[in-house]
Amino acid sequence: MHNPYLQIQTNVDVAPEQEASLLANASQIVAKALGKSENYVMVALQANTPMLFAGTDQATAFLVLKSLRLPTARTPDFSQKLCSFIEDSLNIPKNRVYIEFVNADASLWGWDGRTF
Repeated sequence: MHNPYLQIQTNVDVAPEQEASLLANASQIVAKALGKSENYVMVALQANTPMLFAGTDQATAFLVLKSLRLPTARTPDFSQKLCSFIEDSLNIPKNRVYIEFVNADASLWGWDGRTF
């Protein structure tokens, strides 16, 4: 199991009624991309965060996808899927999105009172 975590940080204001569907869609995308059960996917959203990218405060986003045994050869595909999702969901152009991919060490990932 990969136990993925996706953090979405953006300067875009997300309406409260949009948050649940945005999180649910992101969770499904991550689970499908990694081929894992959504039961282990965690997604967090930090909207309306003061951010500057390329010298402007135009709509932007920073994502972190962290997972155990992250298939790093597939990060270009993950980048395409996540950037398209952000563009479609938040109207943020793909060229205003950074993504950090983190391949977490199992001994440094805790769950249920233990580590993996």
